Amino acid sequence: MINKITAALGALVLSIVFVLVIKPDSTGLTTVKSYPATVCPANLSDSTSTSVLPSSKILVKQIPSKKNTLVKAKTSFYLSSNPLLVEGNSETSINVTRSKSRSLATVVCSISSGDQWFVGGSGAVTSRSSLAIINSGLSTSIVDLIVYSPTSVSSVISVRISKNSSKRIYLDTLAPGENSLVIHAITRSGRVTTFLHDQRQRGLVALGGDFVSQGADPATRVVIPAISNISRAARNTNQTLRILAPGKISANVRVILVSTDGTFAPLELDDIYVKAGKVKDISFKPVVNSRNFSLVLTSDRPIVAAVKSSGVFNGANEFAWSTAGHELRDVTIFFGGLRPDVVFQGKNFEVDVQWTDKKRKVYSTTVRSGSSDNLATWLPKSGVLSARFSTVNGKVYGGAIFKEKIGFSHLPLAAGAQLESSAVPSSDTKVITRE
Repeated sequence: MINKITAALGALVLSIVFVLVIKPDSTGLTTVKSYPATVCPANLSDSTSTSVLPSSKILVKQIPSKKNTLVKAKTSFYLSSNPLLVEGNSETSINVTRSKSRSLATVVCSISSGDQWFVGGSGAVTSRSSLAIINSGLSTSIVDLIVYSPTSVSSVISVRISKNSSKRIYLDTLAPGENSLVIHAITRSGRVTTFLHDQRQRGLVALGGDFVSQGADPATRVVIPAISNISRAARNTNQTLRILAPGKISANVRVILVSTDGTFAPLELDDIYVKAGKVKDISFKPVVNSRNFSLVLTSDRPIVAAVKSSGVFNGANEFAWSTAGHELRDVTIFFGGLRPDVVFQGKNFEVDVQWTDKKRKVYSTTVRSGSSDNLATWLPKSGVLSARFSTVNGKVYGGAIFKEKIGFSHLPLAAGAQLESSAVPSSDTKVITRE
């Protein structure tokens, strides 16, 4: 009997210690996780702009709007001449822009992290490139722009955007006459998303267009995972690698080309010297037979980079910007019937893909790299409504290339928004107790 009483008292003491020491009171913090709302860009000039949404029931709001409330989209293919705010969800929408001048442009609908790098665009005579800065918040926002060119770096250009509005800035006003640009956009306040659309035209002749997706932050190792080998499908083709070392010290860069034909250092890209703060363009011709390939850049200083692939498709000039990728995480992307030619780059990796085709049939597969290959591809037989990509491996990068009769485009495999968590106080009766 005494042993039982002793055991009971011991249990009671442990319970009191747990309450007083480990949990001093029942008042704590409850973590609430949610996805922030994302933004799709507006229609551009003579184009048809479609935001591909997860469902017709998702809530949206055009920017600007007289009301702050969101309403049901009522369609999965939302046509709008204005930017579109999409309620937060775990799935990623994209914007597809088809121009009457026969070009295709795609971009992920996203919310800015506050620090964006755009490697691409031009301020030359043929340029109609523009930045779309969208403030979806309820207060005035300020964005600082720093523009890099082959000759100089601009001073900080501060842009003020009123609440619930957008502003479009043409690059030839930011850097008149400069053909090769890199733009660093820093959000100082507010809820802002910035998009860069690169469009070229000489007189009445269209020279193509594409979105320049936000690239990875400056790093000493940069991976551009999905680049189209356009020499297989176009005439007068050209591949141009654009590099910037944004710091105060110049960089020495070496580039490795990765394809299903092998891995090697192209002669033009084997040893590149990049002056600090100056944009450098290098033309190269990959001698490979594969549809697509990747570039892996290593540098002694942090750099940003992208590749512009251009050529003549079906009698029309067109180009696409392949940007540096972020590590692949689990992501679901709505392609809206487009047929993605997906490239993965990494070492000894597996990527699980589950997708829904146009007939709403669900399929799945596992894409694996070979023991000696650092690249693997996935090309479905027909158009895809949505696809989920997941991997447990690190340092895997992915991108998609779309080809249509009117043109081609590049899209990174990246989520439009990351899951956010916030702490909410959870109170007990002590909160309302008065002494």
